[in-house]
Amino acid sequence: MKKQFSLIMLMVILLLAACSNSNEEKEPEATTTEESASMDETKKELEAMKVEEDKVVATVDGKEIKGKDYNSMLVQTQLRYTMSGKDPSDKEVSKSIEEEVMDNLIGQELLLQKAKDEGFSASEEEVQTELEQIKAQFSTEDELNEALKAQGMTLDKLESQYADIVVVDKFVNEKIGKPEVTEEEMKSFYDDQFQKDAENPPPFDEMKDRIKDYLVETKTQEKVQEMKEELKQKAEIEEML
Repeated sequence: MKKQFSLIMLMVILLLAACSNSNEEKEPEATTTEESASMDETKKELEAMKVEEDKVVATVDGKEIKGKDYNSMLVQTQLRYTMSGKDPSDKEVSKSIEEEVMDNLIGQELLLQKAKDEGFSASEEEVQTELEQIKAQFSTEDELNEALKAQGMTLDKLESQYADIVVVDKFVNEKIGKPEVTEEEMKSFYDDQFQKDAENPPPFDEMKDRIKDYLVETKTQEKVQEMKEELKQKAEIEEML
């Protein structure tokens, strides 16, 4: 089964968390007292964005989305924004993060409900196969656990999430399939991203497969977003934040 965006993004987030933890351990001397105080303050501000774990943050056709799920996605999204150079504690950025988290949670719940209604499910073997691929990215179990901890997650919680993610991905894969990417589109992307500023860009043939994978994923997510919007029009949704 081809991985869709949700599986890939979760893997990337965990790997970024692991790299962040590693950098903190290797370079403690590079942080001044003033910088440390600023980092602590930012951490407190990010923690303050969380909600009580049992709080109902939204309902989707009667199904409650709880604070624990919101907080888990919130931390992942905050880290992604940080890695892209944005300050998640900034007022406008934090508002964007909140809206994105709610939109993603509601969208995933809509897709999950639709997938289950149409009979899609995930076997224990399928879930474990995907989890093993995640685990294989880490040198030790402790490293994985540290990355999970940075995301406010545990291995048990990850397994629970993966069961739903696999169901959604199977549904999306069947309904959308693999979008077509033309040679012209790949060349255009290469010219825009690699030839404008780079003095010695890698050859097109060397980057071609990666570009194709990226464009396929981008087109897939556009279709997924369209599907979510269609489902939203038919659903009863209430946000409570």
